[in-house]
Parts: sequence; C-alpha cells; structure tokens
Amino acid sequence: MANRSLGRCLIVNAYSYKNAGDAAIMLSTARLLKDMGASSVSIASRYDDSDAYGEYGLVVVPPIVAFPASSGGSKVFRMGVLLCSSIKAMGTILTGGVLGGSRLRGAYDTLVVAGGGYMYSSKRWLNMSLWHSLLSVRLGVAALDTVLMMPQSIGPIERYLDRVLVEWALKGVQVVVRETKSLEASSQKPDLKGVRVIDDVAFYPGIEVRASIAQVKPILRLVAMDWTWSRSVSASLFDRYVSHMAVLADLAATAGFRVVLGGHSCLGEHDQDDIRVAERIGSLSLSNPSIDANTDVAHLYNEYSDAAAVVGTRLHSCIMALSVGTPAVGLSYQEKTPGVLAGIGHEEFVHPVDDFDPAVVMAQIQALVATPRAYWASSAARTRQTILEKYEAQIR
Repeated sequence: MANRSLGRCLIVNAYSYKNAGDAAIMLSTARLLKDMGASSVSIASRYDDSDAYGEYGLVVVPPIVAFPASSGGSKVFRMGVLLCSSIKAMGTILTGGVLGGSRLRGAYDTLVVAGGGYMYSSKRWLNMSLWHSLLSVRLGVAALDTVLMMPQSIGPIERYLDRVLVEWALKGVQVVVRETKSLEASSQKPDLKGVRVIDDVAFYPGIEVRASIAQVKPILRLVAMDWTWSRSVSASLFDRYVSHMAVLADLAATAGFRVVLGGHSCLGEHDQDDIRVAERIGSLSLSNPSIDANTDVAHLYNEYSDAAAVVGTRLHSCIMALSVGTPAVGLSYQEKTPGVLAGIGHEEFVHPVDDFDPAVVMAQIQALVATPRAYWASSAARTRQTILEKYEAQIR
C-alpha cells in the first residue's frame, strides 16, 4: 500500500509550555511528525505559548473548540464560551463536517491527538477539560480524513459518563496508548477496538540536547512534584513524601553526590507549584541541597544530560532523562508511571510516591550509576528507533 501523506498537521489537546513535561510532549510530537514527512506542524492551544514554541519553528493557533484557560476570565465566562463553542462543534460533528468544517479542511490535512495523560476521571465531577479534549478530537474526526493519535494514557476511568465520552470521541480512531495499566485500573473501562501500544512520544526528543558535561562530583537530580490534586492525596501522605525525599537527599549527599532539587511546573492556575515543594524538601534536609527553580524544558533536558541519575516524581522527568541516556528512578503517583516505564523494561525502578524507602531508592541509584553510560545511550537510541518504525508502519 502506498504511504499516506500527513501533509499539514494540527496537534490538538495541547498543554501549557510552562509545564516542562507537556512541552517535551509537544516538541517530540512535532519532531516525529516532521521526520515522518509532515509538510508543516501547528499546535492548537488554549495557552499563549506562541513565543516559546516559535523558537522551535512551531506555530501556535487558537483551539479548534474555544475554551479559555483558567487565566482567561471568570469561571462563568469560561463556561459560557465553552458552551457556545460546544454547540457550534456539535453542529459540525452531526453533519459529518459539512457545517463549520471548512476552516479545518482548508488549513490542515491531518489532525494529531496529542499524547499524554488527560483522558482520566479527575476529582471534579464536572470535568470540563476532559469534555473539551474529547470534543476537539471528535470535531477533527468529522472535519478531516486523517486522524493520528499519539501515545496516550487512558484511565483510570471511574465514571460512566467519562467512559461513554471516551468511547464516542475515539470511535473510528486508531487508538494508541503508551501503557495499559491505567486502562486496566478503570472501574468503567472503555470498550476500545484495536488498541495499539507505543512508547511515550517524549522518548523521541524534540530538540537537540548538548552532550553530557563531566562533573567534579556526580549530580543527582531530585524532581519534586506538587501532586496534591491526585486522587490518592492526603495531607499525611504528602508530608511523608516530602520527609522521605529529604532523607533521600541526605543519603545521596553522604554517598558523594551533589544533590539538586527541582520541578517541572509552577503554574498557579493549575494549583501546581513543584518548586515550592522542592524548597520545602530542601528546608528539611540536613545536607543543604541546591534548588533549581528553572522549569524551562530546554534547560532541564541539558541538566538531565549532565546528571548521573534522576529521581523523578514527574513521569516526564524520568522519560526526558532516559531519552538522553541518563538512568532514572520513578516515584509513582498514578498508574501511568509504572505502566510507561515497564514498557522499556524499567518497572523495577518505580516506587509508590507516598510509601517509598529512601535507602532502597539510594541503593538502586548507585547500581544504575555503576552501569556504563553507553548502555543507557544505546537503550535510548533503540526506543527512539522503535517509536519511529511503529508510526511509519501506522501511516502506510
């Protein structure tokens, strides 16, 4: 069969560039698409990230279903905009793209469903972000002939309505997941046909990363996360996480590492401030670790390249590190972390975020660092090649 041309691609369901992991997903997706022959790549986003992505030659356009970000007005205003745009989008969907689909058809050839982990049941009963994401997918299916899905975590889905919406939005789409643990953990498991498993697209780095710089003392990066929004959160469990991270920092310093604490996101509108958590961990540590408050994705790629190892609460801190040949240990706050890292044979290096043993993690770090760096570089190269081959096969 002849190759299917991707042509002009539009990535939907994009996140804010200000979260480094989300930026890594977007940049990796764009690079993969270009390597597969896309003539252009644009990002449809609710966020004003034009300047940031513009540095990488990417154009940011308004979302195909209007829904202002949290900073874009009052909740009532934002809900009103989403309601109006939803009615308009449903008209396009119900007419098979005849009404309202010309803007998409005239500008793009392929709709790309961004990878990541937004298709799950949140703590909010009225999950407007999920509705917006799924409606955008269905609108793209109605308006464009070609829809390409990047590796997504689907689930855990715990509400009947969420399950119905996921099934509706992905009907007729080649569903691609980056792991199946989240789906299997769903009490309301969606009935999805022909699901394919491909590693997270961020294992395919979207920007050039400098070669590792030799360090006088090996660096251990501890990536903190404000996971208070997670389903499993409680004040006591979060306090235990913070105290255990401080103990781990001290164990690493005693073992001869220079410890650097950091994060991926400090977005007030998302109720996330990883740097504040990193500073709290640092204040409890006796070894006075450094705090890196820079959450820019390019900066972190280079810092992870220089590190001897990374311990990441943010899943994409582990992915970004492993993608540049740096070993990582994951602290799991959702099923997606063990699921994704199991896909590359790394599941034994994942621990529950709220109940990990700092001494066990420290022993694993020392074992990982003792493994020749060439091993991790080779593993990263194999993963990148596998992702490319699987996607090239999918568009044939």
